[in-house]
Amino acid sequence: MKKKKQVVSSSVQKRKMNRRGLGSALHAMVKAEGGRKDIEFEDAPETHSSLMKDVPITERAGYPAKRAKGSVDPANWVTNGGKKVIVDFGRHAWLPDEWGQGVKATNTCWRSAAGGAGGTYTVMVSPDGKVFYHRKDAEKYDGKAFSLKRGFDGQVRKAKLQAKEQVQLARMQIKEISSSSSDIGTDSAKSLFQILSPAEQKCIAKPSDFHFCVVSARRATQLEGIRDIFTVQSQLAEVGVTPTWYVDAESLKDYKALGLKAVIGGKLTPSRNKALEDAKRLGKVCVQLSDDISAIEYRQGKRAKDKSDDACNAAHKNTKRYIVSPLTAAQFILAKMRGMPQEKRAKLGGVYMLGSCSRAMASDEFVHQNFILGDFFVVDLGSKTRFDENMTLKEDYDFCCSHIRAHGSVMRCNRMTLNVKHYSNSGGACSNRDKKGEKERKNIAILKSKWPRAFFKHPKRQNEVVMRWPADDDAEGKHQKAKDSKPKSRSQKATKAAVKKSQLKSSSKSKGLPAGKAVLSFSKKASVEYLVKRHKKISGRSVEAVLGKLTYTGNHGEEKTYGVADLRYDLASGYLVAKKR
Repeated sequence: MKKKKQVVSSSVQKRKMNRRGLGSALHAMVKAEGGRKDIEFEDAPETHSSLMKDVPITERAGYPAKRAKGSVDPANWVTNGGKKVIVDFGRHAWLPDEWGQGVKATNTCWRSAAGGAGGTYTVMVSPDGKVFYHRKDAEKYDGKAFSLKRGFDGQVRKAKLQAKEQVQLARMQIKEISSSSSDIGTDSAKSLFQILSPAEQKCIAKPSDFHFCVVSARRATQLEGIRDIFTVQSQLAEVGVTPTWYVDAESLKDYKALGLKAVIGGKLTPSRNKALEDAKRLGKVCVQLSDDISAIEYRQGKRAKDKSDDACNAAHKNTKRYIVSPLTAAQFILAKMRGMPQEKRAKLGGVYMLGSCSRAMASDEFVHQNFILGDFFVVDLGSKTRFDENMTLKEDYDFCCSHIRAHGSVMRCNRMTLNVKHYSNSGGACSNRDKKGEKERKNIAILKSKWPRAFFKHPKRQNEVVMRWPADDDAEGKHQKAKDSKPKSRSQKATKAAVKKSQLKSSSKSKGLPAGKAVLSFSKKASVEYLVKRHKKISGRSVEAVLGKLTYTGNHGEEKTYGVADLRYDLASGYLVAKKR
């Protein structure tokens, strides 16, 4: 018969899972089994208790990362007084890999008070089974100082365990449950595929048809980064997928040390392009995902009655919720893409850009000229579109626009969302940002120079943009210029010339632009031929001699006039430099 707990706080009703959950569950169990009547403690949620008991001690963070020859079996750990020591889910970062960490029940002492806390103690256990309560005593017995380097493998085990918890937490939040008697898995692919039309179901690709790529960097040496890495890796392994991690040269060794299939990709956009080229070489569909995804969700339900928040929230609440694996998500997106009419068939597909699709419940389930988030996207075979390697941020916006221009559309699932950290994680693309937002603004300038009629300043978020593909398909503004070139009356021409002259004069003096007499010189070669020709025509000439006067042939063969946006782009990309006379 299960022994009743002596004093249990009533404040624990339906607590949700958190990262400290398994350790808390273990301490609660030890306190309960300790039999002390003088302490008060919170009972652990059913999810934690069940998951805690299911995890073998060999997979817990407190188990020695390296068992020394002849060491005491952690299942038999006991204190000098004979108290049982249970392998812990936590682990000190500096604890040597050969040592272990455990939890034991404490005895009543003169400091104990009725209704007080306590009841457990975290201890360190040496390879020969000696139990220590303080680091100083343990170091003295070991003969060497404890350090982060000596405890690295133990931290990797801890990160893997926390990754499992992180995935379970995300899945519980999707299902809106506070406890579960077992692990929550993904919903079956078959159940999600029923949403597809019969024609689209015939387009479902095999798992072997995909090349899964994770673009990452500088995240394999810190506990938080390692935990996120295994959060993604474990979800892919769960469905039999081994991804390729594209990292910078300096990080390659660290990623491989974690047992990952890693290759050198370079910085952000070169890594993305290498992944696309590798998929092309393998004859596979390219799937790129970020290194901090803890869950993918799909919501099926009726469209909201109107665009009000109340209507959208009500529709969102009444949806059927699917927990989707990365493989199933990729298969679903690709099937939707391949099911589109041939003349407008998208080669790029992805998910809704926010963590909740509530606001999208008033719009179509699938849209074709909207932003595709870089955290998870699918590129079908036959696409020649690549990332602009001059961009260090906002590269997914430009990639999306390039796909719409090349193929006429993209395919975004407005009901599929990601659970990601995105802005707050360490390393990766986040390290490309700066506190002042200068890099954000530089990349936004590049976007606006390439797609001036597709991007607008975000009304609420600083250094962010809103993408709206124009209804007339003229994102570059080339037809807009053609409209402006229609014959006008003499007075209209005079007025326009005066305004243009005034604008050019003020623009050349604006912040970030060189003076009109400054000479522009070639600095580095662009990867696009029309830009190379443009820069050759400009090099050696002054700003005032080219701005609003020099004409060049654009990427699509159209004649353009060199303007302020072009100058900003060339300077920001480093193609040209300005020197004072």
